[in-house]
Amino acid sequence: MGCDIHLFAEGYTADVRNNALRNRGPGNRRWKNIEHWYRDDVWADLRIQGDGGFSRRDLIDGHRDYGLFYLLAGVRGEEEEISWPPIAKPRGLPEQMDELVFRYETDEMEIGSIDCHDLSWLTLRELKESGYGGRLPLKGWVREDEYEKMLEFDAAGKPYQLAFCDEKSRETPEAGLVYREWLGYLNLNLTMLISRLEALKEEWRIKSDDEVRIVFWFDN
Repeated sequence: MGCDIHLFAEGYTADVRNNALRNRGPGNRRWKNIEHWYRDDVWADLRIQGDGGFSRRDLIDGHRDYGLFYLLAGVRGEEEEISWPPIAKPRGLPEQMDELVFRYETDEMEIGSIDCHDLSWLTLRELKESGYGGRLPLKGWVREDEYEKMLEFDAAGKPYQLAFCDEKSRETPEAGLVYREWLGYLNLNLTMLISRLEALKEEWRIKSDDEVRIVFWFDN
């Protein structure tokens, strides 16, 4: 059975209108979804229908990336067979989150259209401090031609995610694979996610990595 992710970016910030930050002082700040733009007049009382009011940016381009799911919350992977632990085990939804997104998503969950599991959240600081978004010392079994391609990309300064069988995996490597050690990217979707969160942080003029986060869950 396939597994998908529902992922939203939130910032601890003031209201926004016409894509420009309005200065109402620190008392107006709250956790708000920051990868959607929607009208903010009476937004908390608005009962949206479908995607009404939203213009969404997909932070991971709709990828069903089980490697990413594992790194975010340990979903679709086993620590005994992977050299890197998840950034954090699932924590549930935060105490306070964007109410418009919460209403929309929990409405779907309540009517049974989402088999929801492993709800969690992570701050931009946690994502960055994991180190998983940058180059890491990696080792395992790879295809020789793919390894050579990765070296070519690396020499040109281009990021490349090399598929490999981890050295801790209990599976017998396929015939034709060779063991290699290299410096490379573990998951480029996570690298892209961090980069896009950094851009949202700047766009919303948020100062701290602790005030930008992703809220997410999975469904089968």
